[in-house]
Amino acid sequence: MSLSQFSVRQPVLMNLLTLFLVIAGYLAVTRMPREVFPEIPQGTINITAFYPGVSPAEMESLVGIKIEREIKDITGIDEINVASSEGMINITVTTDEGMPEDEVSRVGLDIQSAIGRIADLPADMVKPVVKVAKMEIPVVWLGLQSELPEMTTRRIAKDIQDELERLQGVSSAEPWGVRNLELRVEVSPEKLHAYNLNISRVMDVITARQSDIPGGTVKLDRGEYLIRVLGKASDAKAIREVVLKTTALGTVRVKDVARVEEVLEDAQTLGRVGGFRSIYIPVNRKNDVDSIRLSDKIKNYMNTWNANAPDGISLAILFDTSKFIKRRQNTMYSNGLTGFVLVLILLFVFLSFKAAVLTAIGIPVAFMGTFVIMQLMGITMNMMSMFGLIIALGMIVDDAIVVVENVYRYLMLGMTPKEAAIKGTNEVFWSVIGAVSTTVVAFSTLAFLPGNMGKILSVVPIVVAIALSMSLFEALFVLPSHCAEVLRTPKHLKGEGTAEGITGEARWFIAMREGFAWFLRKVTRYWYVSLILFIVGFMATLIISGRGLEFNPFPAKTIRRASINFEAAVGTKIEHTEKVVKELEEEIKKATIDEVESFWCMVGTTFRGHTANIGSHTAQCQINFAHDGNTSPRKPELMLNLWRQKLLNIPDVELFNVTVARDGPPAGSPIELQVRGPDQEGIALLSRQIREFAEKIPGVTDVTDDLISGKRELIVKVNLEQAAMYGLNPALVGLMIRRSFAGGIASKIQRDEDDINVVVKFPESRRQSINEILNMEITSPLTGKPIPFSAVATLEKGVGPGRLQRVNFKRTVTVSGDIDQRKTTSVKVNAELHKFTNKLALENPDYEFVYEGESKTSDELMDFVKMAALLSLLGIYIILATIFQSFLQPLIVLMAVPFGAVGVIVGLKFHNLPISMTALLGVVALLGIVVNDAIVLVDFINNARKEGMPLRDAVVQGGKLRLRPVILTTVTTVAGLLPMGLGVFGSEEFLQPMALSIVWGLAFSTILTLLLVPCIYMLIDAIRRGFWWIVRLVIPKNEVSA
Repeated sequence: MSLSQFSVRQPVLMNLLTLFLVIAGYLAVTRMPREVFPEIPQGTINITAFYPGVSPAEMESLVGIKIEREIKDITGIDEINVASSEGMINITVTTDEGMPEDEVSRVGLDIQSAIGRIADLPADMVKPVVKVAKMEIPVVWLGLQSELPEMTTRRIAKDIQDELERLQGVSSAEPWGVRNLELRVEVSPEKLHAYNLNISRVMDVITARQSDIPGGTVKLDRGEYLIRVLGKASDAKAIREVVLKTTALGTVRVKDVARVEEVLEDAQTLGRVGGFRSIYIPVNRKNDVDSIRLSDKIKNYMNTWNANAPDGISLAILFDTSKFIKRRQNTMYSNGLTGFVLVLILLFVFLSFKAAVLTAIGIPVAFMGTFVIMQLMGITMNMMSMFGLIIALGMIVDDAIVVVENVYRYLMLGMTPKEAAIKGTNEVFWSVIGAVSTTVVAFSTLAFLPGNMGKILSVVPIVVAIALSMSLFEALFVLPSHCAEVLRTPKHLKGEGTAEGITGEARWFIAMREGFAWFLRKVTRYWYVSLILFIVGFMATLIISGRGLEFNPFPAKTIRRASINFEAAVGTKIEHTEKVVKELEEEIKKATIDEVESFWCMVGTTFRGHTANIGSHTAQCQINFAHDGNTSPRKPELMLNLWRQKLLNIPDVELFNVTVARDGPPAGSPIELQVRGPDQEGIALLSRQIREFAEKIPGVTDVTDDLISGKRELIVKVNLEQAAMYGLNPALVGLMIRRSFAGGIASKIQRDEDDINVVVKFPESRRQSINEILNMEITSPLTGKPIPFSAVATLEKGVGPGRLQRVNFKRTVTVSGDIDQRKTTSVKVNAELHKFTNKLALENPDYEFVYEGESKTSDELMDFVKMAALLSLLGIYIILATIFQSFLQPLIVLMAVPFGAVGVIVGLKFHNLPISMTALLGVVALLGIVVNDAIVLVDFINNARKEGMPLRDAVVQGGKLRLRPVILTTVTTVAGLLPMGLGVFGSEEFLQPMALSIVWGLAFSTILTLLLVPCIYMLIDAIRRGFWWIVRLVIPKNEVSA
């Protein structure tokens, strides 16, 4: 029993199955989380460690290199990137490409264990934190603006964090820019000298008092008791009373040599919103939580909180990703809905009412089934999945069109509805499966795109494959039952295998079909001449259209966001850097709400990708341009140029760069090049040469590198012989200096959810001149007496690096930059850079130049596109050879492919678009679509010939019978994608080229399929007959028979 027979005999089951899919699909789509891009596993692990007051060089030698050596042999690690800056180290470990998330977590645990085995990490350093990176984009950025005292504001910010994190769906809401509490013990050097103490003694005693010691258990008459020795000093008052020493003259306590108070730690970072100091609260969502619904919850909370807040403090939204999601998805919804309406109109134009309804039913049924599978697979409703649905929109009716049209044909031959449904479906069963299979094969290859961009884009082919599979299920399993129930044999049978009456064909189409049959007969009569004309036309179109068409892998022009990073002189106080920020803010505030939607600034920290640059001289401003800002009189490019000019005119700004975020998944910077080598001086010199060369290339902007000038240094040189006489060594001298000037954490006090550091150091007034170091005293371990610093060491001035980076054990510097896409492309710029760095590589063989960013992403995707195209063609050929049971006939169908490619070139030229990566991905997808019409056409010609029809008559009859389904399947696919390609309701620049590639490629290939495939069919037949004629001529007849 065939599927169609089972379907026709079980109408109740088929109707219930349809109803089930619709209900299940509705439930799935209403519960599906909405986001901009799908979440993808990052495949990276971050290791962060803090050691305040330590130079980048020391952070690298004391911490970075030791961790690097310990973890290098862990299985699954592809790259280790060590970035050392003042007081902080950040190590990014990249795992092998495609590693599953559970394996990445395993690598993270192995790294944690390996770090735990390192015995010689600095004892007073904060323990390194190992964290598996996740793609976390805050749903909402809140800004807490306050005129209240900072201690009060801090407490309120913590309360807000607790309340937000109790909202269902919120994973974290940690305030940024909040200073921590600190118990500061400021020791007087004079008083230490008077009591014959040193700062280390103060620290050691306080540390000893910060623990309650368990004393075991004791059994008494009435039971067993725990013994606890209380020694913990838990507040400033208790620490003041800690005994340092006891002499005949009395007891010396901490309060006798130091000032103890609870304060806020020194400001490391400051947040500013709208020109005022603020605290940022990024609110992150949990996995599988709808961003839009969660954003509404957060906004409701904010409104309620503001209504009850005290005067002088308020919460405001800095950036709401849900607005961005709604805008992007409304664009997709509108374009998709328009395409859906166009498809329905075309169905009703070409088919009768009943036929159109039966065919159109397949759209919601297939989509609802797709939603069910998407939810089971964890696919969210995002730009990529929606684009996949839009691509599938016009194609999911193709198989239904073929089935319904063929069922009608048998109704017109006098069969009953049940007989026609079974016979009509069975006849096209394998050709329909073949048509869908070729499309699924072509799209499926794209599911294995490399890199992070590939992981995001891979959702598109997965959704298309699911939708087409569901449509195939509906067309071959459910639709026959509906045809048998709804369709009826017409009263006026014509018996010619046509369906003019029942399919509602207009006279214009009948006339067009007859005219096409007449023209096709003429074309096939002189098929060899026609083929020559096709080839000449193909070459001419390719040459004319391809002229001036350039390759630009990521051509998105719309600027959505920008980041302005700048640095003052190294060592500039954070308050002075803030004044520079204020000047830039005044310029930004001149923009209208139609141009800039929001902006905020961070003082003391800048971010480049996942790397943070911390320093009181650094600052970063984030600007979100209005949705319609790109159509305003002042475009983002113009405003950014004005702000660049402003920074150039501020004398305190020594370095700045502007980074913009455009449409589409992240591909990296247009210019991103790493110089790796054995020494810092060499890579610094080469990076400067590359930077200077790049700045001269037309269209290149904001060229910079991540070399950062360090602070001025005071280098302590210990006289080893003199130090040894007093029982001292460089480590002890360095420890005493560090504790005196940088301070040391004696202990931590737990208070509610706060960890309060107890910091011991000299007062600020005694940490502001070189003389304070020269005049300090160091206690001799041998005599216990103070020794002058000058007796064992000297000071020298110097300047060290502000940041050091190592990638896979080599010193590295990264040169990056942007481009003006109106003047050049990243391909042209990187080609120039490749020539230059190739020359540098010959002159400097110990150094290597590694291209990242758009260059790497483009190269990876281009290599993949070539492989994917080859695999798609091979898979399609295998499917076709299986269906036709022939090695030659698949070549007839595949001849539609190059003509589809020409259509793509013509379309891109017409719309003035470059050849982009998404356009090429559209070409790969097109491979499986353009052959669909040819499959059914060749299958019908084969069937006609099996029934004894002459070759030319079979070719003409096949073309005539398949004209309507061929045209209808093409125009429905084009109609589904055209609104997206043209941007009728707003364009998505990143996806537009892919949509237009499919539209133009399919339109061209279909027109040519109807004329070219019959000619190639006759050519292949002629070749086959010629081959056997030669065989018969060369080999005796009896041997051929044998």
